[in-house]
Amino acid sequence: MRIKAAIGIGLLACAGSVAGASVTDIASIVDNTRLFNDFAGSNLVYSSNYDAAGSTVSFREDNYGTGGFANRHSAWLGDAANNKVDFDYGDGWDMQMTMQINEASNVDNVEAGFQADLFGFGLFGALTWNGEIAAFGSVLPFHSFGAGLYNIGDELGLRMVHRPGDGENVGAPSTMEYMYNNMTTGSGWVSSGEIDFTTTEGGIPSFFDMFTGVGAQINLPSSDAVVDINFGNITASVPSPASLALLSLAGLSASRRRR
Repeated sequence: MRIKAAIGIGLLACAGSVAGASVTDIASIVDNTRLFNDFAGSNLVYSSNYDAAGSTVSFREDNYGTGGFANRHSAWLGDAANNKVDFDYGDGWDMQMTMQINEASNVDNVEAGFQADLFGFGLFGALTWNGEIAAFGSVLPFHSFGAGLYNIGDELGLRMVHRPGDGENVGAPSTMEYMYNNMTTGSGWVSSGEIDFTTTEGGIPSFFDMFTGVGAQINLPSSDAVVDINFGNITASVPSPASLALLSLAGLSASRRRR
């Protein structure tokens, strides 16, 4: 069965919104397959197409043969010239998507979801080996919602909201809020609350490039492993400050209900 991944990039610039030129620059998907390529002989079926009304990305991988540790495939948010969009300290954004790992057979672990690239690679998504939903790596503030929250085949909503702080190296730091909704189990939206950046700059450093997108890392696949993942309904928007406040309150309420 072929993987199908639908990405709809919704670009909303609200009046009185926080700074967010990077979000409004999004106009393409930049393919970066085999970012890790320890299993170079695998069979990879990948395609992408950007459309303002709903872009698509798809990849399926099988017949891994022999190799080392992992393959990693990414699709980054890009601009009209097909360059990866750089997100800086002052860029506030709200990114959402749905994800479904349809198959991950004969593989040690698949890490799939939102991806970040700055000082190493980061992830906010699901891990198949134990069903954990977590964020870690790159400059992303660490957070784990816990294990046993995701099963292969579940449809999972993922959302992350970046709120810029007072300024690099001064005042209150930037924050990231992570949210998930397992639509198959009916969890409803569960929030991490706002988590402070602990980097020296107190946020995303503007003097370096940070890229975001979607993708998956396939760890230690057997020769006959099959991985089939669907990403869909991805949006990237600049919410107004009022919307951000309401989001935080709603997310914290959902988090409290779950606990």
